[in-house]
Amino acid sequence: MSTVLYFVVVIAAFFAVVHMLDRFVWQPKRRKEAEAAPHVTLAEVRSFWDDIEKSNLPIAKATVQDRPPLTPQESRIGGAPLAIGNDAVWPRNANSFPKALVAQINFADLPQIEGFPKGGVLQIFSSFEMIDDTGACDRVIRWDPDPQTDELIEIPSEIQKNTRQTRDFSETARCVGLPLAFAADTAPGNPYNWPFEKNDPTMENRLPENEEVAAILGEWEDRSERIVAGYGDHWVGGHPTFVQYDVRGEFPACRHLDRVLFHLGCDDQINLGDAGLLNVMISHEALAHRDFQKAYLTWDCG
Repeated sequence: MSTVLYFVVVIAAFFAVVHMLDRFVWQPKRRKEAEAAPHVTLAEVRSFWDDIEKSNLPIAKATVQDRPPLTPQESRIGGAPLAIGNDAVWPRNANSFPKALVAQINFADLPQIEGFPKGGVLQIFSSFEMIDDTGACDRVIRWDPDPQTDELIEIPSEIQKNTRQTRDFSETARCVGLPLAFAADTAPGNPYNWPFEKNDPTMENRLPENEEVAAILGEWEDRSERIVAGYGDHWVGGHPTFVQYDVRGEFPACRHLDRVLFHLGCDDQINLGDAGLLNVMISHEALAHRDFQKAYLTWDCG
């Protein structure tokens, strides 16, 4: 028997054994455990979705426009930022490489969102480098409540090149910028987020108490996916989404972060790592005081 055929037979035998164990040992064991566990009740599933709806937050969904930015102060992903702050130079990381301009947000471009500024320009830069074990990334936040300049910071030559450090953003995003148009909406709570996920009955090996509950559980994943898809790709306000897990559930020190300054998703022009998602979060108290230096940037990918 050839070496290749030998390994094919061994692998096939392995999967056959796993299949038999699952069918005749593990599945019966799971069925017995499910039958012994308390059944999922109608009150339980209704309470879960009621909590999701009660957690509605206003959201400004951001849509990338198929044109260059029209003014220096316009909201954008990437491109050249407005020269604001005491030291209006392009920020760099510890290795002197320019950080990416995640977004420039002119709140005058947004529909009014409760608790958020009505005007002023916020800028977010990052090199997407982790700074601690909670998933926090390095970031530079700049804020001008009433910018009086139209001067732009020149885009560094390193960012204009297509390299390993810049490939997360398209050439258009890096060198021109992706202007954003915002639309007002409301966003239900994210079923995959803390604290909802710990009360999700589908995460447990339990049976429904009746056919009505079984039907609700059967649509559970589709309903959850529709809510998250409804947020769009990029936004201000609303709720965060994560690839791996909600950092607020994993790390209690992050649980005060209840507002989203900006969420950067994936589209034809942006792809952070393996379909990564970026959230810039802040507490509503810090937001009310415009203390944007307390903002927390997380990025995770598949």
